[in-house]
Amino acid sequence: MRVRTNAYGPGRAWLRSRGFATTLRYRVRRARKVGPLAAKLLLLPIDLILSIRRPSDAELPSSAAIGPGFHLPHPQGVVILQQARIGPHVSIFQQVTLGAWAGGVPRVKSRAVLYAGAKVIGGVIVGRRAFVGANAVVVADVPPWHVAIGVPAQAKRRKDVPEAGRTAFLKPEV
Repeated sequence: MRVRTNAYGPGRAWLRSRGFATTLRYRVRRARKVGPLAAKLLLLPIDLILSIRRPSDAELPSSAAIGPGFHLPHPQGVVILQQARIGPHVSIFQQVTLGAWAGGVPRVKSRAVLYAGAKVIGGVIVGRRAFVGANAVVVADVPPWHVAIGVPAQAKRRKDVPEAGRTAFLKPEV
C-alpha cells in the first residue's frame, strides 16, 4: 500500500514546503525579538538551524506584524516592509511586494489574498476578504469583499458572494 504525500495526508509534505519553512523562520525570529531573554536564548539554535538548512527567497523581517494563519504557498520573491501589518489568515503568493511610499505603510486585513506579482504600495489598506489580482499595482484602498485588478488597480465588487453573505462572516476588524 502506497502512502500519499500531499499536504493533508499522512506523508506530511507540508512540513517540507518552502512556505512552511519561511513562515516558521519568521515566527522563531519574531519570538526571539519580542520574547523574554529565556526564549531568545532557547530559540537561537533553532533559528540558526533553520537559516543554514534552508535559506529563504523571501524577505520577511521579524519586525513586521503578521497574524496567525499566514499562508505563503510560494515564498520566492516575496518582499514585505518592516513596518507592514498583515492580519490573520492572509495568503500571499510569489513575487508580491508590500512597500512604503510617501511615508505610508500598507496594511492587509484578515482573509485577504494577494496573488502572484501584486504590488501594494504606500499607506494602502486591503480590506477583509479582498483579492488583489496577479500583477496588480495597488496605490489606493481596496474595500472589503472587492477585487483589485489592473495597473493602477481598480477595485471591483466580488460577484462570487451574494450581498447578504457579505455580512455573515464579519467579526470585529483586526
